[in-house]
Amino acid sequence: MASIFEIERRKKFAEEFPNFFEDLKTEITIYSGKKYTVWEYLNYCIRYWPYRCGATSIDNYLKAIKVDITAFKSDTDLLLTMELLINLLYWAVEQEDLDSKKDAFSVLYERKDVESETERMISNAEYILEQCCNMKIREEENDEFPKYYITKRNASIDSAAACVPELADVLLGYYDIRNVDNIEAKKAALTAVYGYMEPHRKEYKGLSCGTISEEFFTSMNTFGIRHNTKSQRRITEKKRSTLCDKLFAMAVYVLQTTDVNTYKSELKMLREK
Repeated sequence: MASIFEIERRKKFAEEFPNFFEDLKTEITIYSGKKYTVWEYLNYCIRYWPYRCGATSIDNYLKAIKVDITAFKSDTDLLLTMELLINLLYWAVEQEDLDSKKDAFSVLYERKDVESETERMISNAEYILEQCCNMKIREEENDEFPKYYITKRNASIDSAAACVPELADVLLGYYDIRNVDNIEAKKAALTAVYGYMEPHRKEYKGLSCGTISEEFFTSMNTFGIRHNTKSQRRITEKKRSTLCDKLFAMAVYVLQTTDVNTYKSELKMLREK
């Protein structure tokens, strides 16, 4: 018989998100002794978050990206809201540190509620995303403060990013929730990948991925992913989005081939010793 820790819990994201949202009503005490709910504190923190784009509240920010927090229309709306909240949960600890440095009271301050509660909620968010959507939180380093994105889990992309670290952000960001229906973002990512791969085109031809790489280069030009000209094939936006996904999968395969061939050679040498 399975223990409580071994039973898999697969649920719908739309059913789990309200529980996560309700948890934001948890009361915390900040460095000054003032009490907030987590939601109230995040609403304060967004005014100083480096990526607020002029927003003065969570509702204000979401309205700017056409998400109505009072009437979510889709799972995408829920995911975008969770993504914002995750970013603010990470930022909240930084904000409390910044505020405490301005106050003489801070000499008596020991970080407690904000850090422990935000860490707990981020952990819960990670679990919900993995169980409901097979997604994860991706951190992208930035000079001001890291950015956090919700993205699909994909072992092949993780492997390709490890093979080509200079393309890591492009590869890992392709399946971010905000890019699911964003053809321009997909085209930009593919163009960046094309730019990296093109100088290696002859090298790819001599590998097992040769036919795949040539199809990638030809299709990128034929279907106007990089440039739009009169000579290129015209297809619907829906088909173009699917085409982008197929081209991306092909590119990920090609990018891993060099390393995979190295592994093959190393294994052969071990066998023959």
